[in-house]
Amino acid sequence: MSVSNAKKQAVCEKYRTYLEIIYTFGNKVMLMKQLYEYAKLLGLAKSYSFFYCSIMELVDAEILRKEPFVAYGKTTQLQMLTIRKFGIRFLEGKQDSYSVASVRKSHGNERIMVSIFKNCYILNKVIPRIIKEGKSVTFTEIMDLLNHDYSTILLNKNQGLSFITQIRTDKTLQQFFDTTEVDHDTKRMQEIKKTVAEGLRKGSESSEGKGKGKLCAGSRLSLIDLNNEIYAKVGRDYTKDEKINNYTVDTMLAFNAYIAQIKVVNNKPIIAILIFDIHNKTNIYKIATHIACIYNMFNRYFKCKFLLRVGVISIDEHASKNLESQAKGTYIDFMTKERRGIRLLAILNEWRVDALMQESIKVRFADNNITNEFMDAIKHANLVRR
Repeated sequence: MSVSNAKKQAVCEKYRTYLEIIYTFGNKVMLMKQLYEYAKLLGLAKSYSFFYCSIMELVDAEILRKEPFVAYGKTTQLQMLTIRKFGIRFLEGKQDSYSVASVRKSHGNERIMVSIFKNCYILNKVIPRIIKEGKSVTFTEIMDLLNHDYSTILLNKNQGLSFITQIRTDKTLQQFFDTTEVDHDTKRMQEIKKTVAEGLRKGSESSEGKGKGKLCAGSRLSLIDLNNEIYAKVGRDYTKDEKINNYTVDTMLAFNAYIAQIKVVNNKPIIAILIFDIHNKTNIYKIATHIACIYNMFNRYFKCKFLLRVGVISIDEHASKNLESQAKGTYIDFMTKERRGIRLLAILNEWRVDALMQESIKVRFADNNITNEFMDAIKHANLVRR
């Protein structure tokens, strides 16, 4: 039996905060276990049974989809929640469901893994700060603190333009910016947004009203991806310098790298970066090249000295120690077979971050204990390390 729109509307209004949390903090998907943590901290549920009844009311009203959380091809004992079209329409203020896109059932892990990593950060780092300040934990307080930190943790791929626009006019940061460089990157990011929008329009027209059709540029492309396609057509790849010079916030987001915080201490900006190794496959060379590109990007933006603090976050202690071991290992030049010191520092140096610049960078390796917390512990340990 179908559920009336009036019933759906009433349930959405009753549980708006739950929907806002899933929509905003999880990009429309979230583990039920993490949502329950929010429910306890925000005072939304007196007990798990009370919480579960609320979730089932949303599921029965066809606002949420509840399904097993599948980690790296194996089903866990946890449940994953996804907002369905009416819930998205409700939050976005759209008149009908045709105006919103549904969240497809994913055969991969990326979307839910990114959600898990982001919510680990909010639950373990952001909310404790709110509590320490003696404030009540609310959805608004969390958003206010993230905005105060200039955090990009809630941004999805290809949403970097909104961040650049925000900080370009920020009174606190504006005095430190080389606005010419910031404006240059803003213009380039606007170009990619225009290209993607054009692709969407042409795709929609070609489908003759039957849907969005095949995108000409692809909504998932970042600027660097698009330029790579251009260079492929003329028979060459991006050079190292071109990769560095064309690196933007969108490139960061595509790599699951986020600005956690920008603060000014003693008239010097300190930038905290989080890199999420959600697939547990990233090697230290790739991470180091992104750190170098991020440093060079901010070196373009800031006309003063700044500090860069990078946290590389893995799924568990084993994965984290593996990356840290790679970083501290000896770097051997592939061509000359010469030893060139510590691997991480040598790679940074190769990517235009010299020894003096490296004094402004600190990299630490940590984990979210995700294997134990969300993947049935040892049951999945060997699987995710393959």
